[in-house]
Amino acid sequence: MSNEVTSLVERLTDVGLDEKEAAAVILLSTSEPLKASEVGGHVGISRMDSYNTLKRLQERGLVMVTLDKPMRFTGLTITDVFQQLINHEEQELRRIRAHFDEFVDGVSGAIPNILSSKKEATFSVVKERSYIQAAIERVIEDSETTVWLMLGRYGILHLVKTGALTAVNDAAERGVEIKVLASINKSTLKFFEQLNEEIEIRHSESISMHGCIVDGDVAVQNVAMEANPVGRGRDDAALVIEAPEFLVAQTDLIVASWKNATPISSTKILIEKGETTEPLNVNLGAGSFYRRFKEIVAKNVADQHPDNEKWTNAILREGDNILTPQPNLPHFELLGINVSDLMKVVGRRIGEEISAEISATTETDEEFWHALSIEWESMGMGEMEIIGTPPTSIKVHDAGSCGKAPQFGDPFCQLDEGILSGIIEKKFGISTYAVNRKCWDNDEKHCHFDILFNEIDA
Repeated sequence: MSNEVTSLVERLTDVGLDEKEAAAVILLSTSEPLKASEVGGHVGISRMDSYNTLKRLQERGLVMVTLDKPMRFTGLTITDVFQQLINHEEQELRRIRAHFDEFVDGVSGAIPNILSSKKEATFSVVKERSYIQAAIERVIEDSETTVWLMLGRYGILHLVKTGALTAVNDAAERGVEIKVLASINKSTLKFFEQLNEEIEIRHSESISMHGCIVDGDVAVQNVAMEANPVGRGRDDAALVIEAPEFLVAQTDLIVASWKNATPISSTKILIEKGETTEPLNVNLGAGSFYRRFKEIVAKNVADQHPDNEKWTNAILREGDNILTPQPNLPHFELLGINVSDLMKVVGRRIGEEISAEISATTETDEEFWHALSIEWESMGMGEMEIIGTPPTSIKVHDAGSCGKAPQFGDPFCQLDEGILSGIIEKKFGISTYAVNRKCWDNDEKHCHFDILFNEIDA
């Protein structure tokens, strides 16, 4: 396409035609009458698209049709095309001015009240996490009376990393009543301290949605979220809802959950005591899932920490090779149940949850492994020593499983091994790996894990 034609297309699109219409007008202004299929071939559009384009141009008087069979289309000169467009706009202007003059002269009479008291429901879709947070920020900035803020497990992280946090705090300062219903855990508790002290916060395990309801008039609610809580959220999607009846019902559900939720002051105490019902700290009476699970399985063992026993402190093995005599098997294994496999499966699930929770509050691998070491020790699993960057081996000193439960050493070692495998798989996307373990019964009392990364998913 020459520069002259390109310039002419731009001029015609600037005065109201689309590119296909402009191209057809230019073609017909310099050619013999053409069939619709021929116009489509020259312009680069389908036959049906060509028919529709020519029909629109015909209705505006820019294209004429012959009586031939099949019919053919012919056009005006470019000068006449512009004159026709000018005439049309002048007619429109005269029509608008006539209505204006009649209104000023009072011909129209009193203005009737045509405003409907019933607001029509609207639902629009917003995609990608940054745009969703921007929508939340915008509606909260316009809030006048109340804001319900729903923050699922990691919703607070999305809030503090965007301008939405400032919008929430500013709204609280100007007197808007803000209530936050959230799913709070140990890793996210500290972020709630960034909210204005006038904001009331409660914890509920059942809350999983993310979004807000503002003044009972508008809501932003996530309908799809990526699993990675600190990712870009390119596949996240939310609805912006302006539907009074729907929002009344939605608010009623939130209020019902609010009444049964726990104030953040009490939640903080429960988290510090390890008594909240979380994936890692299931409330089985007290303490972490890991620690309580061991106590239940080994409850018939009189002393899990003997100083002088004929048993080694664990079943010592390297890979599939048993290095020491095997002590009494748990009763489960006498019944034909492979406890070790069960422990690995349970451990892997615990490890996945640990990895997801720590990843949500750390950015670099170094921060991740440091936080993991702290978490590992807090669950009573021993002191973790990370060797290498990225890690090639891990030592667990004073391991609670390998070193302190003689009759249950091997299954508990499998539990730790499963947890470590789950962490690695969740964090690094490892599809094939090996964990070789050695346990020592000496003054050091530690387990040593050598990790082999064979294949990482692209």
